[in-house]
Amino acid sequence: MFIGKNIRESKLARIYPWLIVLASGLLMSLLEYTYTLLFSLFLNPLVESLNSRMSIVALYYTLISFSISAMLPIINRVIDRISLSKITLTAVIVGTISIWLFSKINRIWELYFLAIVVGICSATCGTVVQGIVLNNWFTKRKNFAFTMGSFVSTIYLLIMTPLITYLINICGWRQTMLILAWMTLILGVPCALLMKASPQMIGLKPYGISDDETGKTDKGYLAKKVNPKKIIFSRPFIITLIFFIAITFASNMSQLFPTYAVKVGFGATVGGLMETIMTGVDILITPLFAITTEKFGGKKALPVWTFLGLCTFPLLILATNKHIEAFALISAIGADILTDIYGPGEQIFAKDILGTNFAKGYSYINSITYLVGAFAVPAVSLVYELSLNWNFVFMLGIGLLVLMLIMLAYGYCKVKNK
Repeated sequence: MFIGKNIRESKLARIYPWLIVLASGLLMSLLEYTYTLLFSLFLNPLVESLNSRMSIVALYYTLISFSISAMLPIINRVIDRISLSKITLTAVIVGTISIWLFSKINRIWELYFLAIVVGICSATCGTVVQGIVLNNWFTKRKNFAFTMGSFVSTIYLLIMTPLITYLINICGWRQTMLILAWMTLILGVPCALLMKASPQMIGLKPYGISDDETGKTDKGYLAKKVNPKKIIFSRPFIITLIFFIAITFASNMSQLFPTYAVKVGFGATVGGLMETIMTGVDILITPLFAITTEKFGGKKALPVWTFLGLCTFPLLILATNKHIEAFALISAIGADILTDIYGPGEQIFAKDILGTNFAKGYSYINSITYLVGAFAVPAVSLVYELSLNWNFVFMLGIGLLVLMLIMLAYGYCKVKNK
């Protein structure tokens, strides 16, 4: 009987961590990505329904970014004190009600208010929570788990982008919001109930831990109590923050691809193809990113991937100067690599460099970069508007990637926090 119990626990210990990967990826998709990345699909219908201007409606993004940013620094403390299942379940229920209310809005202030509420829900189910939880659940294959959590969101976006577009055209944006509310509730509740901050909370060990390491893990899985100021002014934190800000700006440049293609004379079709290529190759690149970062570790794999991402910008300069569309289309592959570094790559680097301060440091850094990210596209657009030359934009991209390579080298060789 005792042996049977051990076998059941052993199977659960092997399966449950991957259920956490799936559940955290779905929650992040349902409550963060839908109302940040996919919300652009609702902008034009909202402008018409609210009889407003695009610039006024687009303030939604600023408010949701500020809301998420304000919530992130306290996420780690909340997880330590309250059951993660209760937190995520509350976020799913409140988020579902908010999405239902979205379908009823008639005034701009209602949109702004719901942006703040959905932002809070997004923060409690988003990237930071996923990073903290997966860091607790895995000792081996941690880099693979980080990337697979992001891959769940990739599949979600691949399915939902055309589906939401189709539903808006067929049913209208209000009915589409109602469908999303039901989907959030149906998929979100079981995922929320599965979520546990650490395996110890249900009597399991982290994935990959051996029996002789169990005692060590039971005592040490929670972050040490460290003064936040000591973390924020530490070299590991500053190096990681610089890396995060650089990749935030560099990866967001891809949002300007449609504008770039039209301005240089390639046409809107090429701009659309660049985005399609990014989405298509992501199905291949994300698993490859997961395998290589797991096999070789962040120290060896991340610089290689960053260099490949850097190649995006020389290709775009060639495409612009030689007016060759093929270079622009190939550059989209490198741009997709940057999105992988922006997601799981950040988690891997932060985990390696911040060490035992990962949970707190990661939440503080994301709070800052979320604010910075809200201004990334306008700032890059301003570079073009002032210079009227796309090469200056792409040279900025090269500079950012070189800075990232320097941070990787300095971080892993000089600053790594044990």
